[in-house]
Amino acid sequence: MSSPSLDLVCVSYLADAGIQHVTDYPAANHGAIITETFDSIAADGPITALTARLLGLRVGLISNQIGADPEGQRLLATLDRAHIQHTIDPDVSGTTPKLTVITDDAGTRTWFAWLDHAYAQLAVANLAMIATARLAYIDCYSAITEAAARAIRFADRTPLILNLGSDQLHPDIQQATQGRQILAVQTSIDETDAGDAEALAADILGRLRPQAVVITLGRYGAIALTRDGLHHAQAPQAPVRHTHGAGAAFSAGYAHALLLGGTVDEALAAGCGLGTDHCAGRNPIIPAQRQLQPALRL
Repeated sequence: MSSPSLDLVCVSYLADAGIQHVTDYPAANHGAIITETFDSIAADGPITALTARLLGLRVGLISNQIGADPEGQRLLATLDRAHIQHTIDPDVSGTTPKLTVITDDAGTRTWFAWLDHAYAQLAVANLAMIATARLAYIDCYSAITEAAARAIRFADRTPLILNLGSDQLHPDIQQATQGRQILAVQTSIDETDAGDAEALAADILGRLRPQAVVITLGRYGAIALTRDGLHHAQAPQAPVRHTHGAGAAFSAGYAHALLLGGTVDEALAAGCGLGTDHCAGRNPIIPAQRQLQPALRL
């Protein structure tokens, strides 16, 4: 039997993302000055794929299609430069899905999305790459439950990392995992609710029975609950430039460590380190900031 041709395949929607930063969110009916803007990519799956590729893994991406517009051309060029395997064929009559993210100095993040056709296309995407991979990462957001459950069922013998992205575990996802090898279920929780993390992890562990339930906690690092007990890794200290894609960078570090044969503790530490690098602006998949002159107003 031949060995898998890919180390990691990521399943998620693909969209152009614009990140804008303000010092403070304005009150209703007021404005704020945008101090920085970035071009990026969404969702977590594509960022995980690109970050894992930087670590030297052979990576594939299963996603929706995109338009042949400038945003789509930029996304496609980003994937192709990184040598990410995909089946994207830009549609000359289509429009690339878009995501706008607003962040402030307090770390608050708000996003606005136009993704409807991306969800529908992802639900019928070709899943063949999953069978060629040593590990599959699947975003399991509530908005793409149908596509995620379909990918989990298709995985069969391929080990999985499932990312809930802070959403509730959907019954269809739980049902789809029956008989599947789940290495980790990842989700996030607000720093202010960090005290609830262990109880949340225990609930997911009991319902899905993965090898580990991983919960990222922002500046407090991350925990993993396994059958052997609770594991914790601190996040390295660094200035935070943005948090868009932080969980995805963590996922890439965690997956990379597992694929190298690392323990849960080693995977947690790798994920926290890479997530911190990402937030500090040291992940080159997020271009250098552009200072806006003159500053724009919302």
